[in-house]
Amino acid sequence: MNVAYSYSWLLPAGDFAQVRVIIEKLRQHAVELGGDVGSVNVLTGDAALAVQPKARHAVMFMATIPGAKEGRYGLALAGNSSWSWSGAVVISSAKTVSELHAAAAFTSKKNAAGAVVSEQRQAFDWTGF
Repeated sequence: MNVAYSYSWLLPAGDFAQVRVIIEKLRQHAVELGGDVGSVNVLTGDAALAVQPKARHAVMFMATIPGAKEGRYGLALAGNSSWSWSGAVVISSAKTVSELHAAAAFTSKKNAAGAVVSEQRQAFDWTGF
């Protein structure tokens, strides 16, 4: 049975370099899951709007992972500092898709100097919870 798996991701703050690293790690995880995975693309202007509403910039890749149809995965900047992504993919098995989404878990916090630091947690990395 195929069902639509919808999801939303939010990264409260981050610069292009941080976001690119996060999305590249997620892309690599999709490769390890056995997916047909495209390269990371940085989009601006109309190209960013085509993949996420109100986006000024987007960092994303396309992938077909086992148990799912092709989907877009990434983060887009619509405002001044928050990166987010809303998407949906048709799946026949939630197992592999759940593993990819668990790998996308990330947190942001301020370090001792007051700078925002983003940290991505890989699937089954329970440290810090």
